[in-house]
Amino acid sequence: MSEDLDVAIEAALRAGELLMSRYGRARIRYKADRSIVTAADVESERLIRSAIEGAFKDDAVLGEEMGLRRGSDGRTWVIDPLDGSTNYSIGNPFFAVSIALLESDEPVLGVVNYPCQGELFCAESGSGARLNGKGIKVSDIRALGRSTLTFCHGRDSASVKGISEAFRRMKGVTSRTRQMGAASLELCYVACGRVDAFLMIGVNAWDVAAGSLIVEEAGGRITDLTGGRFTTRSTALLASNGRIHNRLVKLLA
Repeated sequence: MSEDLDVAIEAALRAGELLMSRYGRARIRYKADRSIVTAADVESERLIRSAIEGAFKDDAVLGEEMGLRRGSDGRTWVIDPLDGSTNYSIGNPFFAVSIALLESDEPVLGVVNYPCQGELFCAESGSGARLNGKGIKVSDIRALGRSTLTFCHGRDSASVKGISEAFRRMKGVTSRTRQMGAASLELCYVACGRVDAFLMIGVNAWDVAAGSLIVEEAGGRITDLTGGRFTTRSTALLASNGRIHNRLVKLLA
């Protein structure tokens, strides 16, 4: 295990413990875009930032709640301290901590901690993906009609409109279509074969940076909605087991 991964895992586990200690009694407020933030979001990000900034003083750090701290060495840590804040606030256990490391804007490390289920997903570029230390792979499903598809969207009206049309099309080919509410964790579900594809319109880097690498390292495929190259600056993402990817691109075009 690299020092980078060791620090990220330790921070994700400690953040998960903090979230669980507050779970069931979340104090919420609303951001300008009407999205929910809890006190636990902020505490979790503060904990993760402290661990990363203490270990890697020259690295940039970008977090959903506290913004960007600039670095000097071309490396950027991207943090979602509580992915699935709405779920968390209502006692729905589907939420996670997500930490990624980018080099030249490309994810090279990803960690996603699912504390309610005691599951830790991680990957480093070129080293495969793991769940609780064991290797994972995407599903073998090839038929859209037997595929499980999940989706997520931003709060802007264009994202909502786009995902509504995408849902209509996906529901037309499979009844196994779900919105689960935590993008990083849904990507990990693609990586370990629990679902076969995940779609998001209205992407922020912290939503998907860790999970997208985990999918690729598990043998899956990540693109934008046209099948083109996905980057952390892309506004939409399609992740799949690869076997149904081209048909989904065509369906969603």
